[in-house]
Amino acid sequence: MAKSQRIIQFLAPSAEAAKAAAAAFVAAAGRLGMSWSVQWSGAEDFYSLGGVSVLVVWKELSFDIKDWEGRIEQWPGGESEAAVNRLIARLLGGSDAELPPRPASAAPTAPPKKVHTVKLSRETAGRRGKGVTVVSELPLNEDALKELATILKNKCGTGGTAKDGRIEIQGDHRDKLAQELEKLGYKVKRAGG
Repeated sequence: MAKSQRIIQFLAPSAEAAKAAAAAFVAAAGRLGMSWSVQWSGAEDFYSLGGVSVLVVWKELSFDIKDWEGRIEQWPGGESEAAVNRLIARLLGGSDAELPPRPASAAPTAPPKKVHTVKLSRETAGRRGKGVTVVSELPLNEDALKELATILKNKCGTGGTAKDGRIEIQGDHRDKLAQELEKLGYKVKRAGG
């Protein structure tokens, strides 16, 4: 038996504003695999909440709806990505509160005082011909290794992972990674072809 699709309705001072916010919600929810049926209307042409699970109301509007058992969410106005993300967090049962600042700690990419040599290689074995660039022999703990992997993946614009004391970046990015690691103060030794 298929699950019935939930309906969310955006209600704004104008239909255009509601439509823009609904479009921003659809795009963000689609990226997360959330399937909602989305409706919108301006305050002047609002008429029914039949089947609606969630009503998203602009903060300038005040509503008192009797005999409706759905959920009302406030919207700050506009179509900002932050507003959409906070709404989705609330719908998923999370919090939309700002995240606390991360505790100050040593930068994960800061090399040790002694220049450390890291190994940079390319591997294709066991990957059906799809190669990865491997950075190994890094003097970092697991958390610092994962943070460095994130930085390197972003610099290369590709995916990858950090596991077993090594960083694997999808594709052949040896030149770019060597350059980035040297900027961070590491000495890079190339291994393999």
